[in-house]
Amino acid sequence: MTDAQGFLDELARKPPKLPFDPGLLREVLKLTSDDSRAPANRLAEVVGRDQALSTRLLRMANSAYYGLQSEVPSVQRAVAVLGMAEVRALILAVAASGIAGRRNLPATFDLSGYWRHQLCVAACCRMLARRVSPGEADVLYTAGLLHDIGKLLMAGLCPDAWQAVQSLMAEEHLETAEAEERHWGLDHGVIGARLLSYWDLPPALTEPVNWHHAPQYAGAYERNAQLLNLADRLLLMYERGDGVMPVTLADDLATFGLDAHVMAADLSVLLEGERIGQLVAHLAA
Repeated sequence: MTDAQGFLDELARKPPKLPFDPGLLREVLKLTSDDSRAPANRLAEVVGRDQALSTRLLRMANSAYYGLQSEVPSVQRAVAVLGMAEVRALILAVAASGIAGRRNLPATFDLSGYWRHQLCVAACCRMLARRVSPGEADVLYTAGLLHDIGKLLMAGLCPDAWQAVQSLMAEEHLETAEAEERHWGLDHGVIGARLLSYWDLPPALTEPVNWHHAPQYAGAYERNAQLLNLADRLLLMYERGDGVMPVTLADDLATFGLDAHVMAADLSVLLEGERIGQLVAHLAA
């Protein structure tokens, strides 16, 4: 299977299985929706029905990533301390990590690097949102955490296509999305959004993921897609380590009233140390 339509058709027929009951995810999404008035203990009860998920959630909550002063002994306490939105994001991260665990990823796929990038983009999304759109900080954090899930799907379901894209990137010095479009006419944002829609995630999450490389097409969700796009580009600059700020990135940040060099400095402070690495270890295991 090498053509894009065949890939999407196969994804529709056989969406990757979640590492827990799909009904549980639907309940979690309902309980944590914007219009929900469900109490925190109700979310804890639902998550607590799955012992494996509960155990993994507690391990992540007690990792150095959160830097809590005391141990979190129960799911109910995790929800109380971290908040319902953060617990939802962790559950979705576990769902995404289950894809990699159920597929034979190519040997050259850097799973730890993948998760480090997702977590860093998520943190950057939250940083940007708190400055320009505070009410969207939680949803943008989650979108950042899931924005490249299409890469996992491509590598796991269609490794030959994934490898062809890697080769094209190296040979022609292309960015990932450009090489994907060149190879088979769609990018990983479209693939990831398709999966997330099968999981019944709302458009507020799926559309920014879908269009994070072309936010101008995101319609009502253009603003959030732009912020996700900016976070991703800031991270790519940070990962290069050369300190060179592309003019286009600086200009796009300025449209939101953000100073590019201040954002780059704040991001360096946000990501310093190994706290993110602690959560990467749990997701890439």
